[in-house]
Amino acid sequence: MQPPKFLLLLSLLVFATVSVAVEKPGATDVEAFVAQLKSHYQDTLPIQAFSLKYHFLNRRYRDLNYWDYQFPNLYMSQRLVEMDLQKRHFYDNDILYFSGGRLFDRVQFQNHEESLFYEKSATSLGREYRRRGMDSFDRFKRHIVLNVDFLAVRPLLEETNLGNINLFHDAESGAITLAHSNADEDVVDYQFKLNPLRLVSINHRALNGVFFYDDYQTTRGFTYARSVVQYYDGATEPTYIKFNDEFNIIDQVDPAKLQLPPGYGPEFKRGDGILASELIGKDLYLVTDSSAVINSLLKVNDDEIRVFGATASASVAENTLNLIREQFPKKTIASVYVTHPHGRQIAGLKVFAEQGIEILADEYTISAIKAYPLFSDDIAQFRFSEIEHEQIVEGAQFFVLENMHSKRQGFVYFEDSGIIFQSNFLHIPRDNTIAEVVPSYTRAFIDFIRRQQLKFNRIVGNHSNNNISVEVVNKTYQAMRPHNLATLRE
Repeated sequence: MQPPKFLLLLSLLVFATVSVAVEKPGATDVEAFVAQLKSHYQDTLPIQAFSLKYHFLNRRYRDLNYWDYQFPNLYMSQRLVEMDLQKRHFYDNDILYFSGGRLFDRVQFQNHEESLFYEKSATSLGREYRRRGMDSFDRFKRHIVLNVDFLAVRPLLEETNLGNINLFHDAESGAITLAHSNADEDVVDYQFKLNPLRLVSINHRALNGVFFYDDYQTTRGFTYARSVVQYYDGATEPTYIKFNDEFNIIDQVDPAKLQLPPGYGPEFKRGDGILASELIGKDLYLVTDSSAVINSLLKVNDDEIRVFGATASASVAENTLNLIREQFPKKTIASVYVTHPHGRQIAGLKVFAEQGIEILADEYTISAIKAYPLFSDDIAQFRFSEIEHEQIVEGAQFFVLENMHSKRQGFVYFEDSGIIFQSNFLHIPRDNTIAEVVPSYTRAFIDFIRRQQLKFNRIVGNHSNNNISVEVVNKTYQAMRPHNLATLRE
């Protein structure tokens, strides 16, 4: 259940001015109430290993994956966690459902020797895996325990110096707040109600988050909140709305889940950050680094250069401009093209705008860029040129499609070179693994380029894969067929 906005704002005010709004009892009261908490939670204190299933609605991906910036949508996720607090092991399977049918099924785990991340869905990494540091357990634990109220309050129950805890009693509501200064010198406020004793909310200042706990139910002898609503960074709308489906005590994390499944590898290697350009078509250059994760194109037209992509971040934009000026010192950078207005496509635009470089985009994308919060102070510097569907500009033909990934999303066709530049119509990993679940907009994109009879030999992805062949495109299209037929039979 989502707390009313007035309750959230009131709670934030109380947390911010707690010493003014409530009476502060003495040390004896702290000792007595902590003892009451320990008695209340005594059955949960021995738990060292557990599994947790929950599902949640997610706003964290708003700036990356919304369909329409004017009506930002929530995303559904499911999560299965196994965690051993004593051995410092964990397994986390997180499944995100994006608009258009894209599925991001990912796993991270940590055992005694290593911490790894891989994908079941082959959405972006394919069969490659990433290595994480052995501090992953601490980072993951810090967030995951906040989903279960009796785990979230453990720092209070394990505190040996009660001088680190201040107690505030609201005489009007009867609520009790404990302000805990923990070992990391972070202050965390826990608010409880009485009769029955329940954790109501937490203000975690280090995480800049306020969390509300509700819908308490008893299952297998344990009473815990089934609903957890989390607000981050001062938001007045929930960042996460979580529902705890199942909590179980386990002996240990399943050992089979603490290792990389067969068939995975090699390890993903981060790029060196050193950009290089390669001629891949008529006056058309591919720009990327050693990882080839972020790619852009340069189209040279006499004394001018048009950039396609290169706006994933400020650093990518700056490095790309430096490369262009080093390689083509006598040429002018005329424009930069943006396919659609998601975070990874527009984050670096300010660098181009500050240097007076024109931004090419469709009407919807331009309006979204103008509304992007991070550009609000500088938007007057941005120069735009609107691109229309099927428009041709100096050998580059632009197409703008309405699709389920973004309300408007474009791509570019360079007929003379047989090359297409696109961003998120295709999600093809570098190793060309074909995902089992292919988004509807991927099939629609392939249908479109076939209907238009666009002859190509290579598709350059703005992200992940810059050399997608016709064969891989065909395999991706065919991968949807069995799924669709099975759905029809059902």
